[in-house]
Amino acid sequence: MKKFLLLSLSVSLLGFGILFAYSQELIGAYNYAYSNSITTMSTIDNADMYGSLTRVAMAKMMANYAIEVLGKTPNTSIDCNFPDISIALDSQYDNGVTNACQLGLMGVGIDSFNPNGIVTRAQFGTVLSRALYDDVYNVDTNPYYAEHLAALNQAGIMTMISNPDQLEIRGYVMLMMQRADELINTGDVTAPTATVVYSTTWSTTGNVIATLTGRSETITWVNAYSHTFTGNGSFVFTFSDLAGNAGNRTATVNNITGNIVTGDSIHPTATVSYSTTWATSGDVIVTLTGRSETITWVNAYTHTFTGNGSFIFTFSDLAGNTGSATATVSNIDKTAPTAGTTLSPDQWTYISGDILATLTGRSETLTGVNAYNYTFTGNGSFIFTFSDLVGNTGSRTVTVSYWTGN
Repeated sequence: MKKFLLLSLSVSLLGFGILFAYSQELIGAYNYAYSNSITTMSTIDNADMYGSLTRVAMAKMMANYAIEVLGKTPNTSIDCNFPDISIALDSQYDNGVTNACQLGLMGVGIDSFNPNGIVTRAQFGTVLSRALYDDVYNVDTNPYYAEHLAALNQAGIMTMISNPDQLEIRGYVMLMMQRADELINTGDVTAPTATVVYSTTWSTTGNVIATLTGRSETITWVNAYSHTFTGNGSFVFTFSDLAGNAGNRTATVNNITGNIVTGDSIHPTATVSYSTTWATSGDVIVTLTGRSETITWVNAYTHTFTGNGSFIFTFSDLAGNTGSATATVSNIDKTAPTAGTTLSPDQWTYISGDILATLTGRSETLTGVNAYNYTFTGNGSFIFTFSDLVGNTGSRTVTVSYWTGN
């Protein structure tokens, strides 16, 4: 890997134009990018090597890089439409937005693409990492780009990661793509290595988590970063580097003992029973039952649900092994039913005859209705009362004040 060179920039005015001087490293990066369709600008001056990078321009460059250099193929079954990306704009940039989205590089899980947004180092590094390593570093971290930039830095592709918010430079982008390509094609035949650390090496009745660490170089694929042992045994971590060399590391656990006397390492189990599983307007009581063995500690033997939800019973046995059972209730209905009414003739007509009130617009199936219709022979009020299938009660009051008399 060539040592990163500081770019020297000299500007001289020639007539009405500006002439930029480029380092040999940037000239090489431009030639590399142009020959691989990463940029379609036919001269280095037109390539705006010292300019910032918009998201739509990055989509074009990265999609072409992934397709032409890395040999990746877009998944055309993915629908990649954005309200701020027209067909004409996408076409102007070699369909880069669609290709970048279908390659899983950009635009995944967002509604608008923001084509004119200026790209930061964190954003470019994340996209380049996805192109090189797929989703290996798409881990749930804060900040989101941390693992991506760390991997690129370890590989020598991105040498400066201390300021992830700095605006990215087009020429540097081409240079980092070139570096990555050179790494992939170095003729490296050395298998990557790694070490394993354990959550505990002392005798335990609980689980032991083995974590892959101490990697000798950037890896592009791994079958797992950690493995949870619920009993003694072995697990083989397998992984590969940028050049495709495969490595592995075996994790072995033999310190899960359970109770030292009994050798018990089996987690206890239990079931739950419900006071009712029918729809109800009352509380539901859940009882822990069907325990597989004697338990010495439990957070609760019963739980009363006053509304729908879940509760986790936790417990342990004589050897200290822990277990749990989840109770879930979804049959509690404490919502009062509602209904509307209509009047005929309605209140816009002043009449001297009978007025019919009708119960309508019921929110659910009703039982125990005192009346579905009521006839007013004069001004006054009437209360319709009703209940639902589980006994919740409701009412609707209707009032007539426009009867004029005989």
